Amino acid sequence: MTRIDGFLDVWDFYYRQNEVAYSQKISDSPLTSIQINQDKAAIGDAEGTVSIMQLCKPLYETTPREKEVMQTIFEREARREKNLWLTNKLEKEAAEKAKAPTGKPKEDPEQLAKEKEADMKSQLNQIEEDFFKKVASEEYDVDQIKARGDIAQAEAMARAQADGA
Repeated sequence: MTRIDGFLDVWDFYYRQNEVAYSQKISDSPLTSIQINQDKAAIGDAEGTVSIMQLCKPLYETTPREKEVMQTIFEREARREKNLWLTNKLEKEAAEKAKAPTGKPKEDPEQLAKEKEADMKSQLNQIEEDFFKKVASEEYDVDQIKARGDIAQAEAMARAQADGA
């Protein structure tokens, strides 16, 4: 990915989905284009300068299972996006339904909030369970994925606390 500050970021989603695998300063001008041809990358900047960069083998050759794993990742993210959209839609419908007069006596708002929270938790638990069934083929994989998620969540909380302090 080319950046406006002149850096080229290389992502390797097979190994790391949440962070840049490699970053290189190419120019002092914004990078505007990139063209890959086998093991070479041509990177153009806003001033018209083109830089040629040789890529290491893992960036242009695929491993035997890489395409299959990447397809699984993309399918998982598409399902996640669809689930988020559906959850958002259901929340909007519930909010509209709550606003509409029904002729029935109004229920306790605290009770409604508790029921809504419990329903949301059960939906999220179901989504998480379905996610782990699709992603992991063995119990070890599930434990490893959950552990990485817990570590990432703890790191995010620590960063948020550090930023707030």
